[in-house]
Amino acid sequence: MIINALCTANVEVAKPHCDELIYCGENPPSDCRSVYAPFGTANGGDIYVPTLVGDDVVEEVCDYILEHGCNAIVRAAYDLEEAGLVEAKYKLSPIMLLHRMGVLDRCVIAGGVCLDNDDLDLMAQEGVPLVVTPTASAGYGHGFPPVCAALRRGVRVGIGTFDGKYNKSHDIKNEIEFLTLIANAEMRTENALTEEHAERILRFE
Repeated sequence: MIINALCTANVEVAKPHCDELIYCGENPPSDCRSVYAPFGTANGGDIYVPTLVGDDVVEEVCDYILEHGCNAIVRAAYDLEEAGLVEAKYKLSPIMLLHRMGVLDRCVIAGGVCLDNDDLDLMAQEGVPLVVTPTASAGYGHGFPPVCAALRRGVRVGIGTFDGKYNKSHDIKNEIEFLTLIANAEMRTENALTEEHAERILRFE
């Protein structure tokens, strides 16, 4: 089972490369595993939040989640600028903010380049999954998420192709191969992610 845990772009290109697809966008095909409508277009269903930066966006998103009892994929801590803006406004990291607002346990965190140990501990405690988008995070210059540290804490990690700008084929195997190499570079060792880790990430379990 190979799961593309976050796709926001060409579904028809992405589908042949995975068994199940979690799609974030409008007008999804009927055979997607899960559909998260962009916040502002959803009607009581699960939502995708591309950023926590913006006037009142955090309050509006959290109110929506609590009112409708829905789940959300939240692109959070995905680069230094976003994390810095959230911390400057709320004096909390994006993860701590979602927790303070009472919705973290209903979220999947996407991106996660700027997660620190306290964030990861809280995500593990609350059972909050992390979806990484390796080619997009690297291609856009955002950095690399602490995958090895997340796995050590028992955080469930998945992988997705995001918008496909830096993986035009949307081949999820390209993402896991790239993730493995970058993890080796980050940890200064070969096999930082084992085959078992890679398989679990691909299955999002």
